[in-house]
Amino acid sequence: MSMRRTLRSLPMPWFGVGAILVSFAVRGSAAWGETAQRYPDSIGYDTLKFFSPTDRPWPIPFIYSLAGSDSHRVVAQVVIGTLAWGALAWVLTTTVKWQRSAFVATLLLGLTPQVIRYDVAILSESLSISFAVLAVASTLHRLRVRSPLATTWWATSLTLCAMSRPTHLIIVVACLVPATWRFIATKGKKLTAGAIGMFALLLFSVFTIQQSQHMSLLNLYTVVSSRVVSDDNRFNWFVERGMPVSGGMRTATGYDYAKDLPGDVASIVQLPEGQQPPSLMRVGGVELARWLQDNGWRTVVMYLITHPSDTMTHATHLANATLNAPNGDFLPLQNGPMIPWIVASTWQMWTLVLFACCLVLFVKRSTRHNAMVLAAMFATTVIIYVVTVHTSGIEHVRHSSTVATMIRILGLAALVGILPKKSLSQTTDEDDGKLS
Repeated sequence: MSMRRTLRSLPMPWFGVGAILVSFAVRGSAAWGETAQRYPDSIGYDTLKFFSPTDRPWPIPFIYSLAGSDSHRVVAQVVIGTLAWGALAWVLTTTVKWQRSAFVATLLLGLTPQVIRYDVAILSESLSISFAVLAVASTLHRLRVRSPLATTWWATSLTLCAMSRPTHLIIVVACLVPATWRFIATKGKKLTAGAIGMFALLLFSVFTIQQSQHMSLLNLYTVVSSRVVSDDNRFNWFVERGMPVSGGMRTATGYDYAKDLPGDVASIVQLPEGQQPPSLMRVGGVELARWLQDNGWRTVVMYLITHPSDTMTHATHLANATLNAPNGDFLPLQNGPMIPWIVASTWQMWTLVLFACCLVLFVKRSTRHNAMVLAAMFATTVIIYVVTVHTSGIEHVRHSSTVATMIRILGLAALVGILPKKSLSQTTDEDDGKLS
């Protein structure tokens, strides 16, 4: 009881700092002392390039280049992740009555294995999740506070999140939808600096992705190998639209060694360093390589749009395995002690919480806009998930980790949003505590 009274008497700013430091120690204990794990994909994150052909968009290589060694990169991922969840906890709990409880609950969600286990991997997942958390936190903060600092934080977080993975560009497109609507509705009279900035970000991001076409083509081969050649209906549909056919193509679902790839094919696909080629590359030859390079993704998108039932069936079939990952077997990693996986609960539960709380928020005029923003974020997250599972042929669990975290964050944000607000006297007391 004495400890509880001590914590309750501690001013909230100091309580928050202490809670963040504890979460930092807990998160660090699961990563430090463990060997940083490298994979074939890791090589692409080692080199920072802005305007020349590159394997990966710049935000994660930028952080990795600053850190230098793999051990320092692990430390950087722990620090950035801790700060990101601390910022989210601060934004969510600033105005609520039960501030300490909500603050701790937010930090606890950020310490679940589904989030922190990637800190020891030299891949994109740890930083992608942290950037997404910052993007949500800065967006919710900007809804309340209109200041140059809040806008700068939001723009920076949005940029880092949108460019951490190609599928995250959907976020920028979603942000441009209302701005474009206002521009059209006012017949071109209302064009904000923010809309211009987002459009510029979209153009730069598309340019950056085009500089990594060799990685895009590798992903395309895995998609065709896993989803198209193994299914009669999809295979015939693609062939009818010009996909070249060669002997043994229907059974080419494995991988070869890079040295076995014919030189004429290798010159077209430009296999990223450290990556093993799908057998389909060798079997399909030059003709398939050129067709996929010129028409592959366009044909995939056309198929997804014209076959919505198959598209959604594939996404829902993978939902439990990807968004409710039962353990860490899908990506072998050596972590220290972590809290139980079950603490994160299921994506279904968090989705129900989100819908129910958004309905409560929508009923009140003062919180209706917040409900609409949270619903729009969720819709954008669902679209990102559907695109993700259809543009990666393998490792869907890893590629969907940010989406799985986002669903839980949005559910928590909606839940905190319906909590009772602080009274004026409570606000005054905390303000006094800040000055004392």
